Amino acid sequence: MCRRAGLRGPDAEDFGSIVKLALIENDYAILRGYEGRAPLGAFLSVVVQRLLSREWMRLRGRWHPSAEAERSGDAAVLLEKLTVRDGRSLDEAVAIVRNVDPSLDARSVRELAERLPPRPPRLRLVPLSDDEHGFVAPDAADSRANAADARRVSAQAARVVREMIAALPLQDRMLIRFHFGADLSIADAARLLGVPQRPLYRRVEALLRQLREALEREGVGPAAVEELISAGESESFDFGLRNGKDEPGRPTNDVEAPN
Repeated sequence: MCRRAGLRGPDAEDFGSIVKLALIENDYAILRGYEGRAPLGAFLSVVVQRLLSREWMRLRGRWHPSAEAERSGDAAVLLEKLTVRDGRSLDEAVAIVRNVDPSLDARSVRELAERLPPRPPRLRLVPLSDDEHGFVAPDAADSRANAADARRVSAQAARVVREMIAALPLQDRMLIRFHFGADLSIADAARLLGVPQRPLYRRVEALLRQLREALEREGVGPAAVEELISAGESESFDFGLRNGKDEPGRPTNDVEAPN
C-alpha cells in the first residue's frame, strides 16, 4: 500500500506505526469487526486504504479533481491525482495510468496531461533541523539600518553642540570645557575663571537649557539622546570639549584663557 501511494523511507515507517496503533486501539476493535465474509488480507487492505486516505486528508486536506479532468474521464482524474496530489513525475503517472487502462498508449496519456489545467503544488511537510538555533538570525533584520540611523543622529547631535559652544561668549565656553570636558567641579572652575562660584550653577543650568532647545529644534529630543547613550552610540559623540588639553583638568597653551 505504501509503495502504491509513493510513501518511502521514514514516511512509510510512520504510516506503518499509525496502522498498527489503529489496529490495537479499543481492544482491537477493527479486527474484532472482521466477519470472515472475505479473506483477511482483503479486509486489511481496505482498512489500510481507508487509514491512508484519512492520513492524506489530515496532512494535505481534501483533494478534488479539476473540472477539466472530470470531463476527460477517469484516466484524466487518476493522472491529475498522481501528478498534482501525490507529486509523482509524469513518467511515473503515465505508467500507472496505462497499467489501470491498457487501452491508452503513452502518447494519449501525455496529451491528457497537456489538457489538464495548471494547479499550484500542494503543501508538503519537510523535516526540520534538530538545531533549534539554526533558524534564528544572529542579529535583528533591521540592526544595520538602526545602527546607521543611530550614527546619523549621533553626528547631528554632536554638530549642534559644537556649533552652540562656538557661538557662546568666551567665559561660557571656558566654563563648559572646565566642567564637562575636564570634569572639574563648579568650585574649581570658578577659581580658574576668577569668578564667584554660586552664579555658575545657574549659568550651567541656563546653558544646558539652551543646548536642549537647540537639539530639539534639530529634531533630536531627550528620548533620542537617551536611546543613543543606552545603545552605546555616545562613544561617537564629538563635542570638541577636550580640544586644547593634554590631560583632564590641565589647560595647555591652545586653551583660551579668560581676561
